[in-house]
Amino acid sequence: MFTAKKIHIIGIGGVGISALAKVLEAQGAIISGSDLEAGGHRAENVAENTQLVIYSNAVPEDNVERAKARRLGIKELSYPEALGEFCKSKKIIAVAGTNGKTTTTAMVGWIMQQAGLDPTVVVGSKVLDWDSNARTGKGEYVVLEADEYRRAFLNYQPDIAVITNIAADHMDYYKNLDDIKTAFFQFTQKIKPGGTLIFNVADGNTASVAEKFEGEAIGFASAGNFRLLVPGDFNQANAQAAAAAARVLAVPQNTIEKALAEFSGTWRRFERIGKLGRAQIISDYTHHPDGIVVTLKTANELYGDATLAVFQPHQHNRTKKLFKEFVKAFCKSSVQDVIISEIFEVAGREDREDQDISSRDLVREIKKCGKNAMYSRDLAECEKKIRGIAEKYKAVVIMGAGDIYKMADQLVADRSSLKI
Repeated sequence: MFTAKKIHIIGIGGVGISALAKVLEAQGAIISGSDLEAGGHRAENVAENTQLVIYSNAVPEDNVERAKARRLGIKELSYPEALGEFCKSKKIIAVAGTNGKTTTTAMVGWIMQQAGLDPTVVVGSKVLDWDSNARTGKGEYVVLEADEYRRAFLNYQPDIAVITNIAADHMDYYKNLDDIKTAFFQFTQKIKPGGTLIFNVADGNTASVAEKFEGEAIGFASAGNFRLLVPGDFNQANAQAAAAAARVLAVPQNTIEKALAEFSGTWRRFERIGKLGRAQIISDYTHHPDGIVVTLKTANELYGDATLAVFQPHQHNRTKKLFKEFVKAFCKSSVQDVIISEIFEVAGREDREDQDISSRDLVREIKKCGKNAMYSRDLAECEKKIRGIAEKYKAVVIMGAGDIYKMADQLVADRSSLKI
């Protein structure tokens, strides 16, 4: 528990760090904050009576507000350091994994709420049932989404740790897949004595990490028949993981099943946000090749060949390092029609040597496997293309972790230029 009451947060617009801000504020802290997209960073944002500065991992050391904090002698903590500090007085359920951790975190929190355990939950997206990315409870547990980027999840000491899957990602930080697996093994070593690891037995990378864990380990797989509102085999896997965590807490099976059947999902995780003409607009955060595979598989199962895939790659380095995997993800899909908008630039995480990659390169390679792939230089052109052809489809699946969600929302909000 923090003793600091006057807290300034740099990068407060981030979806994870904003959840921590809400939880701290609910417990009596006075929160101020700044963000690049909302006013920018300025030294004067840090008041002299500030007791603690928390900063997003994307905020560099030479940031003007961090520099001001150092001049004033104010303690600084990164977001994962601050979250770890907050959790020290709680029992912790930490959910990690390349894909699925957001939904699984939300499912665990939702089941616990329905079981009367009143958890605090910090999650990397808005949970639709709460209309928030945070839930403040009075129970002894905190459920948190544990991000592997820059080994952030090593700041937590969970009583229960969940690993949904492990794949190559964040290659601007990690050397290779073995380096990532090493980080996940280090995460398992943070589990408190007597704690439990819950892991995906169907994922080879995860299983190989779990084999080295010497404590109690419980496996789960995607096979399951939970009645869910959220579609897809991947959500069955998420539900199996969440159910396993709940059973460790002695939540009755009928409570688990009822809670999962009522779970509405999370923002931009195969979220059906509305229609453009007859086409269902689906907004999805996926930005990794494995996520694209399962998202398009689910779309094809629900809407068949009448599906248009739209993708905005996230970060030049990721696009470059996982280029072949991205091409393969689209080529192996049953979806034939694809629009790829230009790569989203991630502030603070782009290097000059990675600028030689473009979405044009993805489109060129995807065309070689017979797909009808189209390039858009920006989201405005992308939106125009979608509006021109949307009448042909039952579903338009809009994927990416950048700002493409704004275009998805606009398609639903303004239908005036649809050609029908």
